[in-house]
Formats: sequence, structure tokens, C-alpha cells
Amino acid sequence: MATDPYAHLAYYERLVLQIKAQVVQGVLLPGDKLPSVREMAKQEQLNPNTIAKAYKQLEADGVIYVEPGRGSFIAEPLRQANTKDIAAFRPKFDALVVEAQSLGISIPILQAWLNEKEGQA
Repeated sequence: MATDPYAHLAYYERLVLQIKAQVVQGVLLPGDKLPSVREMAKQEQLNPNTIAKAYKQLEADGVIYVEPGRGSFIAEPLRQANTKDIAAFRPKFDALVVEAQSLGISIPILQAWLNEKEGQA
């Protein structure tokens, strides 16, 4: 895999976040076809089982959908997060904020980073 900011994660988690980032940035659009598991494994130099696990996670997250015999495609984005997803994400966010603060990263810096991301979306 190319240099990536997710180096601390498992390979399948890296790929999941990589694809999600491409969707958010508009690189991958709804209806775009992803490479087959075998093609992606060759492209990313990963085991096909790792790719399959990433694709299953992306499907579970609603980022892609699978058409048997045709392949995996980027799904239409959710218009707005539902309360269940927000409730599930909040503890993760809180943990990240605590981790950042324990490293000496201030709330204003975190806010600036969020503002940068908002401008990229």
C-alpha cells in the first residue's frame, strides 16, 4: 500500500478508510465499480482474504453494495446520519479527544483540523 496515514491499523481497516476517504473526497462516486477482490489484492499487494474482509465491512457500513455476478459498487451516500450511528460513533470520538489531549493536543487544534476536513468534504 502507498504511504498512508492509517499505518497503525490492520490492513483491511486501512483499505476501508482509504475507500471511505475517496468517497468523501469525490474520487469515487455512487455507481462506480470497485476492482474485483482478486484485482484489488494484486493492486494493493494484499491477500485476497484481507480485501474480502474490507469489502464486507464497507458493505456493512453502507458504503458499497454488491450485485452478485457483477461486482461491488459505491452506494449512494447517506443524506444524514441516523441517531443509532451517531450514538455508536460518539464514544469513539470522545476516546480520540481524550487521547489527543493526553498527547498535549489542544481543543482549538482539534477544531482547526475538523474545519480543514469540513472544507475538504
